[in-house]
Amino acid sequence: MKYHLSNGCSFSTKKTYGSCHQRLGKLLEIETPTINLAKGGRGNDRIVNTTMHWFFKNPDKLKDTFVSIGWTTGYRWDYVSSMRTPKEKQGGIKGELLKFDFQWGTWQLPHHDFFMRDKDFDVELASAVKLYTNILSLQYFLKYHNIPYVFYHALTNDLPDNEVDGKPRPDIKLLKDQIDRNHFYNFDTSDFAKENVQMQLDNRSSADHVVKVNNKDYVQSHFEFVAKNGWTKSANDGHPNEQGHHRWADELNLFVRRNKLL
Repeated sequence: MKYHLSNGCSFSTKKTYGSCHQRLGKLLEIETPTINLAKGGRGNDRIVNTTMHWFFKNPDKLKDTFVSIGWTTGYRWDYVSSMRTPKEKQGGIKGELLKFDFQWGTWQLPHHDFFMRDKDFDVELASAVKLYTNILSLQYFLKYHNIPYVFYHALTNDLPDNEVDGKPRPDIKLLKDQIDRNHFYNFDTSDFAKENVQMQLDNRSSADHVVKVNNKDYVQSHFEFVAKNGWTKSANDGHPNEQGHHRWADELNLFVRRNKLL
């Protein structure tokens, strides 16, 4: 494979020592350096849009590109903004963002007043529908063009299933059932994610949450992986350090090879 295209949030941006995506490209023996479209603080709408647009601008690379996507939290809702900084006007945005990339802004739910004004707005359900629809949109785009890929959760998917009578909502279950687990690293909700949902309901601190989940064997996301193993930048910064990036790349490499995704 000649090209490796990656996208995501701050857990996936380019690093001088090599992000998880950069290392994954080397482990998979991709011929050229990783093309990294990730941007910190942005959501999944932007990930889908910029990934598709890269292929629209580079149709000659459709058949020779491997894609890796680190999905961020479903609580980030992107929008296109008219605001541009001088640096962005010059095209010098971190992460090799393309010239056609819009200036994206992001609402952080459920803390944004614009949405919470409506008492009937179901933030968890709406965010779940948006997350799974984004995943499926890109999944079917890549499958349609026969583009090999791997998906994973960069940040924990802690969206509840909005149970009805003790059972998952059939509409949410229907969306989740369409996601190809063979291409998605540990898609199903982990104990970490379930605990995070309960933490929010109980209004407990995030520090208490980390202590409780560090002993769980199963991890769903890159965030959980580094939190469990102590591979974070610091006690107050949950982003992965160099080891956290490289060990996660090793995990993805094994998953890709075991599932024969490339």
